[in-house]
Amino acid sequence: MAYPSWQSASNRVRQYQPRRVEDTALYRIVYHYRDQFESSWEEQFSERYGILRDEVLSGLDRYLNCGILKHGCALACCENSACGHSLLIPFSCKRRGVCPSCQAKRGVVFAEKLHEQVLLEQPHRHLVFSIPKRLRIYFRFDRRLFSQLYRAAWQSWCEYLDAVLPGKTPGMIMALHTAGSLLNWHPHIHAIALDGGVDPRQNFIQLPEEIDTALLQEFFAEKVLSFLLEAELVDQTTVDSMRSWKHSGFNVYAGSPIGAGESDARCFLARYLKKAPLSLERLSIDESGVEPVVRYVQQSDDSKPDTESVREMSPLEFLAELSCHIPRVFEQTTRYFGVYSPRTRGVRRREAEFEKLLQNNFEPLESLPEQKPKPTQSWARCMKLVFELDPLLCPKCGSAMKIKSFILSSREIERICKHQGLVSWRAPPQFWCRGQGGEKIWLDESQEFSQIQ
Repeated sequence: MAYPSWQSASNRVRQYQPRRVEDTALYRIVYHYRDQFESSWEEQFSERYGILRDEVLSGLDRYLNCGILKHGCALACCENSACGHSLLIPFSCKRRGVCPSCQAKRGVVFAEKLHEQVLLEQPHRHLVFSIPKRLRIYFRFDRRLFSQLYRAAWQSWCEYLDAVLPGKTPGMIMALHTAGSLLNWHPHIHAIALDGGVDPRQNFIQLPEEIDTALLQEFFAEKVLSFLLEAELVDQTTVDSMRSWKHSGFNVYAGSPIGAGESDARCFLARYLKKAPLSLERLSIDESGVEPVVRYVQQSDDSKPDTESVREMSPLEFLAELSCHIPRVFEQTTRYFGVYSPRTRGVRRREAEFEKLLQNNFEPLESLPEQKPKPTQSWARCMKLVFELDPLLCPKCGSAMKIKSFILSSREIERICKHQGLVSWRAPPQFWCRGQGGEKIWLDESQEFSQIQ
């Protein structure tokens, strides 16, 4: 599999332009249907999706403030005194599972950290662990089962590596994905696995070129069925029946090795682990019928996807489906195992410090030059990596711009926006539809039809 460059983003934009989040289909849906979604949950969706979690409503509310100047912004000014140009940069919501923009920034920061601070300079592989449709429903109603799913994938990889390279310690970083290609409930695990193991002398031994995915899949299926049987979610008859199937529904994908020097591929794969469940490019609203219809298109190379690759939902059904992919507040969606576990990395760090003490004849380490850790990637740095442009570059004179202050007062923001000719906030467009007589009408927030004057 050929991994594209994670820095090969669009070069059509020559300078930074603040996004118009209120014009996107997702913002329109959340803005106009959020209250109705909450009030109708118990009657329409509780039986299928369970209780409405607080983090779902909180995530939707925070998303409505994302990218809106009125709810807070940063003031960037040109460092060239002769220019004096200034720019307002709105705050982001930083919510997981809802905002694709914030999730993209989180992916960039995560990828940089893995590539430069965590991953060893050795080959790695991309692994994907999937479970059958028959078992996915249990994870929807009890998200605590995901811990067992992580453990099943890790133990399966350990057993496989021990069968091929006995006595070697593996390493793996796993991330949970819950959305399928059509936003359906499809919990599966993407992983970056060390393509081999480390022996007690810290020597790396690489796996053979081909991985027996059938054997790895057998290990994984056995682990998943065992913990579901232990939790009394399935009975022995169901387990025996699934083991007898020719195609059990369990699947393990193993990609080709990624070399230590392939930094673009390593960063792209690490960024994919933090991929947002929703893509704005594949989301649209059909307003030609009696009621608005949300259309979500499966990612495909074909220019005209067939009917099976398009999912149509009502706005409320879309929000209910999206709510499944919003994690809990303190839920860990990324976990580290083996040589990449926090404990193991801490031991290596302490051993490196002890080696420095030996080389310094056990003198205080303050005498050695201090090595400061690399700071977290800033917003401007992430924008440069994703879009290949510098947002803090003055569009007038080309000089560097610097963040001068953070503004939280709505009155002050309104004053600055009026001075610069900007709009601090605008309501998203209404939904249009067709009345019984074929006339074009609009739907207000209470979902009552109103004739346009």
